Amino acid sequence: GGLPACNDWRRDMKTLRQLSLLFAIYLGAVWICSLLPFSFPASVLGMALLLLLLFTGVVKPRQVELGADLLLENMMFLFLPAGVSILEYYPLLRGKVLALVLIALITLAVTLAASALTAGAVAALLRRRRGGA
Repeated sequence: GGLPACNDWRRDMKTLRQLSLLFAIYLGAVWICSLLPFSFPASVLGMALLLLLLFTGVVKPRQVELGADLLLENMMFLFLPAGVSILEYYPLLRGKVLALVLIALITLAVTLAASALTAGAVAALLRRRRGGA
């Protein structure tokens, strides 16, 4: 029982501020997408905006790392509503299960390859920056 330790409270408030910053960037992306003459996912634009802000130094990694870590640690729960929706519409999807599994496997392979190539490129860039190999 009792009150939480002061350091825990400070960390929680810092995490909340960082989540607020991430959400503000997302809301900015939603607003920008509403102005576009074509449909574009705000989540993708939000990630691009965050990347741009990180690269330009407007946002420092330490300003979002706790919030991002919290989201990543709880990502499974963020996908629960989508999973439940799929189960709800199973009768409509029943005849297309093989095609959907094939699409999911191809998407998984492309995502893994893109992630591996990106990680390799970032590692090479960091080595070059540090004057290594």
